[in-house]
Parts: sequence; C-alpha cells; structure tokens
Amino acid sequence: MFAMTPERWQALVQGEGCPFCGQRPDENEFWSKVSTLSVSTLYLHKFQTYRGYAVLVFDPRHATRPGELDAAEWDAFSTDLHRAQTAVERVTRPTHMNLASLGNQIPHLHWHIIPRYEDDLRWGGPIWTTTEAEMEIRHLPDEAHQRLVSAIRAECMALTR
Repeated sequence: MFAMTPERWQALVQGEGCPFCGQRPDENEFWSKVSTLSVSTLYLHKFQTYRGYAVLVFDPRHATRPGELDAAEWDAFSTDLHRAQTAVERVTRPTHMNLASLGNQIPHLHWHIIPRYEDDLRWGGPIWTTTEAEMEIRHLPDEAHQRLVSAIRAECMALTR
C-alpha cells in the first residue's frame, strides 16, 4: 500500500489524508459499494482471495478505535457489523468467518469481513501471515464480482425487514 512512517501514521490518526473520510467513490480499484447501513458502508473488496471478503467502514466521522465511539454509535456500528457479516455469510456459505478490526494501514475504524473456506490458502491460520507482496491476489471476473455485490446487497436489504 504505502510506507508507514511515524509522521504519516500521526497524520492519518488525525484524519489528514484518510482515505475513508469524506466522500468515497462507489467503485474504485479496491472496492465496490454494496450498501449504506445505519452508520457505516459495506464494500466488497476487489481482491477476492477469500470469496466474499468485504470491508465495513464507519461513516459519521473520523474515529480510529471503538473506544472513541459513544455507546449509541457503538451499538449502531455493531448492529451494522452483524447485518453485514450475516449477509456475506448467507451469500457465500463459508466454513467459517473471520472478523478483524486492525487499523494498522488505515487508522479509521473499519471491520474486515473474511469468509474462510477449508480449501483456502491459509485454512487453519490467520490470513495475514505473509507480507502483502507475498499474498496471492485473486480477482473475480467483473460480471461475477457484480453478481456477488448484488447478492450481498439484496441480503443486506432483506435483513432490515
């Protein structure tokens, strides 16, 4: 992604140049927007090494950790996470699900939703055991990616009824 210097880290923590703050495009080289939820937006990542890999980003303001949210914000974000992960799980039918809130590269509160499958490259262990450069990157064909976005979006909507 980019070299993380202490100066760059401090700027990002303050929200300076944060790629998750402000208007985010619905589509870019990294993600496709799936759905806007109560206090967050769900994106399907373009890297689909783990089919269904998605990111849920906290929207109202810049925050780096759950402790920076008030109780109502945390409740809403947790509800969004439950809805998003359930939608991804129902569509992709993984063997297991990993949820991670790391913030090591982008210190803005977000969750990684990672479906895991018995035949995946890292089954039985964490997915981040190698550098990004060493990770196998898989992309779905554009049509398959858009079908997955649409299916997860429909499931998110069904979960609000």
